Amino acid sequence: MHLRRFSTLPATSVLTLFYFIVGKLSLKLAFVHASASPVWPPAGIALAALIVLGYRVWPAIFLGAFLVNVTTAGNIATSLCIATGNTLEAVCGAWLVNRFAGGTRVFDRPQDVFKFALAAVASTIVAPTLGVTSLALGAFADWTNYGAIWMTWWLGDTAGDLVVAPFILLWITAPMRRWNRREAVEVGILLLLLIVLGEAVFGGWLPISARNYPVSFICGPVVIWSAFRFTQRETATGIFILSAIAIWGTLHNFGPFVMETENQSLLTLQAWTAVLTITAMALSAAMAERRGVEAALQQQKTAVEAANRTKDNFLAMLSHELRTPLTPVLAALDSLETLPSQSEDSKASLAMIRRNVELESQLIDDLLDLTRIAKDKLQLKFDQIDAHEAITNVAEICKMEAKARKVRIHLNLRAGANYVTADTAKFQQIIWNLLKNAIKFTNENGEIAISSMNPSPQVLSISVRDTGMGIEREMMERIFNPFEQGNQSLHRRFGGLGLGLAISKSLAEAHGGTLVARSDGRDQGSTFVLTMNTVPPPQRRPLEPESVLLEARALRILLVDDHQDTCIALERLLVRRGHLVTAAHDVRSAMETAARNRFDLLISDIALPDGTGTDLIACLRAMSPVRGIAISGFGMNGDIEKSLNAGFSEHLVKPVKLDILEAAIDRVMQSALASNSI
Repeated sequence: MHLRRFSTLPATSVLTLFYFIVGKLSLKLAFVHASASPVWPPAGIALAALIVLGYRVWPAIFLGAFLVNVTTAGNIATSLCIATGNTLEAVCGAWLVNRFAGGTRVFDRPQDVFKFALAAVASTIVAPTLGVTSLALGAFADWTNYGAIWMTWWLGDTAGDLVVAPFILLWITAPMRRWNRREAVEVGILLLLLIVLGEAVFGGWLPISARNYPVSFICGPVVIWSAFRFTQRETATGIFILSAIAIWGTLHNFGPFVMETENQSLLTLQAWTAVLTITAMALSAAMAERRGVEAALQQQKTAVEAANRTKDNFLAMLSHELRTPLTPVLAALDSLETLPSQSEDSKASLAMIRRNVELESQLIDDLLDLTRIAKDKLQLKFDQIDAHEAITNVAEICKMEAKARKVRIHLNLRAGANYVTADTAKFQQIIWNLLKNAIKFTNENGEIAISSMNPSPQVLSISVRDTGMGIEREMMERIFNPFEQGNQSLHRRFGGLGLGLAISKSLAEAHGGTLVARSDGRDQGSTFVLTMNTVPPPQRRPLEPESVLLEARALRILLVDDHQDTCIALERLLVRRGHLVTAAHDVRSAMETAARNRFDLLISDIALPDGTGTDLIACLRAMSPVRGIAISGFGMNGDIEKSLNAGFSEHLVKPVKLDILEAAIDRVMQSALASNSI
């Protein structure tokens, strides 16, 4: 609020008149002396005016106070002294609030509310001291009554600061808040309750009010309600209304604060009002501060969620763009590996290319797995599996890599209880990561031992021990952190992303197991121990007659992919398998081709230049009951679900190997045959 831009003369004139009128009305409640009232709203008016308008309007306070007193009691000299005291009091209070309590934002924080209360209590000592002393010196007040007059004056000014100043400040400076219908109804109910309870306690409606029972606490919950549910302005307004009702009722001998004299009654009431004001305003400020923190946290949460979505979209797009070029490479490898009369050098080169392509694909999978684990969206398909069989399979997969590095792998699988409940692929991924890590960090002619045992009948312990470079003590605490690879020299020497161990530990915990690392230090080797609960071996099912295999036949396949190399490589492989393949590179050409020809199977990418594969499968299935296989670089769980919900029978993640594609084709066509036979 920039109210200080207002012209000084009009502001001074209005403030003088307002101060004078309120002051004259307040002095009608002066009982111990004509110049000392226990109810003195002008003190709050002056304090609020100086905080909002600035110190330049002090003449208005001085002139208003002088006119009030010169027309009441005393003479010009005493009136000048009283006006000086009232002005200095307001200036001191405004300076303290501006200096220590936040100025116009004094009610934003609970600690500033208490500072405001201290400023009010301290600054209001000035006016009664100068005023009562000048009246006593001028023989307009009895020295023997000095204490009573001073206490009445001070408490009236203090209550005025505490009750009136917040009411004026908040209505002038606080931003206007638009209530919705529910809030407007709640405010109406709150105001009604406040008036009803105020009248019940101070209005003489009930016997408890007329008999002066100490029931003022009844009003507390309503004020606290306003402090918790609404802003400081509503709270200050409620207290102002309650104070007005209480003053009226107390003057009419209703309520719990009626004493022997009217002055004593009002002093007791003002003390109660002051305490209630400080408490309620502090609570209201605390709740406002909390709402501000919650809003900031919500804003940060929204920003983080947006950034997280951006990151997920980036990773999904990155994986798609990285995977797509790998598919034609693998397809070309499949074609080259089937050629006869290859030299040993050619076979070794092809094997090297395949290993590196699969390594690139695994790095992409690790990134996506880490994202799924972090978002708790990892989906596991549990089954009873033979852990020894899974370990043997992984060792066989890594045998060539270990042989190339001249590392020997020994299996010592001695556990008698070796069945666990696990996701087969993820369990093998844990063992694969541990074994690959051991091979990477073990020098030539080193050894790796994979062993199993049962520490107890229901527990299976699998250890992967190597004779490699070991783990330093300071690294042990960080070994399972994502992207952790020790010092920079190790990263340059061995490469990788440092995700394998982090993913393995998370997967182990997702299976209800543990994964720990042990090492005696550098060049002392390392041991990783995976512990899981065992289950009884599955019951052997009686042999069933072999199902009739799908008779090999040529399928009419519509292949859609905007990546030219992928399309050419897959088309070549499928044609070699005897299928009739028509290739298209976008949704429009695929729809035109499907309108002219009938197809048994659609193999389509998801991201296409003029649409999506999910749109394509939906349109084709509306024309004929064609089956579909999605091939895409998008491999998140949500991507797979979208493909299956759209009508695809399978979703294969690039790079697609020929054997995996053929297996998917067999499953889809077997399912189609089974559906048609029902």
